[in-house]
Amino acid sequence: MKIDKRITPPAAAKVSAAKGKGAGKTAAPAAGGGDSLTLTESSTRIRSLESQLAATDIADAGKIEAVKSALANGTFTVDAEVVADRLIDHTKEALRKRPRKK
Repeated sequence: MKIDKRITPPAAAKVSAAKGKGAGKTAAPAAGGGDSLTLTESSTRIRSLESQLAATDIADAGKIEAVKSALANGTFTVDAEVVADRLIDHTKEALRKRPRKK
C-alpha cells in the first residue's frame, strides 16, 4: 500500500468545508496569510456547559459517610457476586476495545 502525503487530514477537510458554507460569517484572515478559527454559538455553548459540568460535585455525601462509618465499625460487607459480575463486564469491555491482530 502506497501512502500519498498530499492527502489532507480529516480535520483540515472539515475546516475547509466549513469555510465554503459560511464564508460570509467568518472573520477576515489575519495579515500575513495566517489561519483563523471561528466557533459557532452552539459550540461555544457546549464548551460552557462542559466546564459547568466539570465543576459540579457528583459525590453523594450521605453515602460516603455511611461507607466510612461502616468501615470504621467493621460492618461493611462486600457482595462477591456483584464484584465478580462487574469484573467480568469490565473484562468484556476491555476485550471489545482491544485492537484485533490480523
